[in-house]
Amino acid sequence: MTASRRSWPLHCRAALVEAILAAADQFPHPGQDEADRIHDVRRTLKAAAGLSRLFTPLVGAPAYEALKALNATRRSVGRARDLDILPGVLARLNGPTEAQEILLRVIAEQREAERRAHQEIDVGGVSAELRALARSVEGWDAETAGAEPLLLAVRRTYRTARRLGHQAQASRNAGDMHAVRARVVDLSYQLSAFEPAWPAMIQAMCRELQRLRKALGDHNDLAVLAEFARSRPELPRAEAEGLIALIAHRSRPLERRANEQFSRLFVERPGAFERRIAAYLERPQHKPGAHARRPSSRSQG
Repeated sequence: MTASRRSWPLHCRAALVEAILAAADQFPHPGQDEADRIHDVRRTLKAAAGLSRLFTPLVGAPAYEALKALNATRRSVGRARDLDILPGVLARLNGPTEAQEILLRVIAEQREAERRAHQEIDVGGVSAELRALARSVEGWDAETAGAEPLLLAVRRTYRTARRLGHQAQASRNAGDMHAVRARVVDLSYQLSAFEPAWPAMIQAMCRELQRLRKALGDHNDLAVLAEFARSRPELPRAEAEGLIALIAHRSRPLERRANEQFSRLFVERPGAFERRIAAYLERPQHKPGAHARRPSSRSQG
């Protein structure tokens, strides 16, 4: 085993620790839960979750426990994020004025309720738990492992995303498309951790994954708006049905775009994809360090 391949687990573990500590710093205190702050901490928690999945073949249960804790923390601000993006989604949809006014009023009321609920969160406790998690990750045995467990994890992520993508293409179901996006998010952060191996190539791959994420994310935002409109008794049925029909119409080109991008990005079989990434790690352009900066996916959501 080359020294380079032995150093990749250390590099990725350091990136994971840094992402967890960044999330601890970013988690919003009462009165600081503005949209940008919520978006930033969710993005960082997603990066940490994706990197945690890299370690499931290597450390097993501790990596799954870390993933569970990170996802729970992210869900605690998930509702606020949905309410923050809905006004913009509604404005871009340019639906009937009456429906927009009703929904904007309800969204504002629910966002204020979410803000009051956030005041009850023990932010100090959440940050302390994340810092304790980072300390436990630092204790994971990565010194003796090679890159093989990481490559197995990337292969699993790619394979799952590929399977879910084919399923979503067949079903055309919004929930299936959202499931694809979750694994694409994981894959983008995992590949980003390998960026030193071949920066130009991996950055290009991550850019294309980000385009797919954007199409899937925009599609999911419309699905969230449709579900919100469907559930609101304040919205007259005729208005709701008209809005949902408009959402379905606007969703179709996003679905086509996502399918085209998916078909290009996931044409390789999982084994071939793993071998290609393995070749990058075996002969890196830059040696991975024991202390990694956070994956360079800052524009990703």
